[in-house]
Order: sequence, then structure tokens, then C-alpha cells
Amino acid sequence: MVGTVDREAPTHRRWSRPAALLGAGGPLVVMAVVLVGGLVTPGYDPVRQTHSELGAVDSPVRWLVNLGAFVLLGVILLVFAAAYRTVLRPSPWREVATVCLVVAGVGMVAVGFVPCDPGCVDVTATGRWHSALSAPGAVGVSSAMVLSGPALRRDGRFSRAWQRGSTWSGAVVLMTGPVIAAEVLAPVGGLLQRAAMGVALVWVSTVAVRLAVFAGESR
Repeated sequence: MVGTVDREAPTHRRWSRPAALLGAGGPLVVMAVVLVGGLVTPGYDPVRQTHSELGAVDSPVRWLVNLGAFVLLGVILLVFAAAYRTVLRPSPWREVATVCLVVAGVGMVAVGFVPCDPGCVDVTATGRWHSALSAPGAVGVSSAMVLSGPALRRDGRFSRAWQRGSTWSGAVVLMTGPVIAAEVLAPVGGLLQRAAMGVALVWVSTVAVRLAVFAGESR
């Protein structure tokens, strides 16, 4: 039951609340950058084309998207991971979820410096590296969402709706990865990716808000 834990909340470090607030607001900036990048790119189709194509080597907005979306998202995930581990009460689930977030953050930072080939059709070694490095970002966050279900339950300050919502939404996002990679729904691949990424970013933002509240209460 929520609030019926038999241990005190962890002592939060001074930076934990600012870190959680960055995790809450940062995803909104990332989504805005991707939106603007798509709007100003001639002929770009957000329903069919993925985010990576906005950062491709021939994209007119590659620097905006690679640095302002991919690298920024990686940094946000790393900062969020620090707040997540510091503010949540200890559990094995918390530890594994934190590792997943760190892997995702590092992967996204790397993706920002390794753009895909034109059209994101792997031809060069750089393009193949982009595809390989994109996987940790997608799998890491969704895995952290799934693992956070029991982590939030062990914490004791999140309702069952939070716990189940985290697990099930993470499972759905995780399952979209193979579908996008296999191009099973290629005509709507961009839309599917945006939906999955949107759910993941909303999860990061909303959990971060709760962490910021908890960190503020402890101080």
C-alpha cells in the first residue's frame, strides 16, 4: 500500500531536485526541436520518415537535431538517471533501471555524433554505427519503464496506477522497436516512432516531476 513502507526516505543530495526538474522539462525541449526540424525541412514526411532522417548527413537541420535533440536527450537521460537513483528508495529494480537509463543516455549522446546516411539507408560504416547505437537508446528507456513498475512499488510513494502504467506503457514501447526496425509498417514508421518516443518522454517527464516533489519535501 502506498506510504506504508518501514524505512525512511533517502537523504537527497543538494542537486537531486534540480536534476529531477531538468528531467521534467528537458523532454519538452527535445520534442520541440524535433517538431521544428521537421517543419522547416522541405519535403519531410513525419508520418513516414523517422527522427534519424532529420539528422542524416544530407539533412539541412542535421546539427539542430543531432545536438539539440539527440545529444540533449542523452544528457537529460543521464541527469534523470542520477535523480532517479538518488530520490527513489533502494531496491534491486531501481539499480537495474538506473543502468538501463545510463545505457540509453550514453547511446543517445553517441547517436548525435554519428549521423545516418542519406535516407537512413545504411551504406557507410558511419551509417551502420548509427543504427547500432540507436538501439540502446530505444531499448534502454523502455526497459527502465518496465523495471520501474516494481521499483515504484518498492519505493512506497507511488500508487498502483503509477506502477502498472509504467510497466505496461514500457512494454508497449519496447515492442514497437522490432516493428520499426523490420519496417513492418514502413508507410507509418515515422508516426509509430513518434508515438513510442512520445510515451517514453512523457514517462521521463512525469516521473521526474514526482521525484522533484519528493526531493523538495525531504529538504
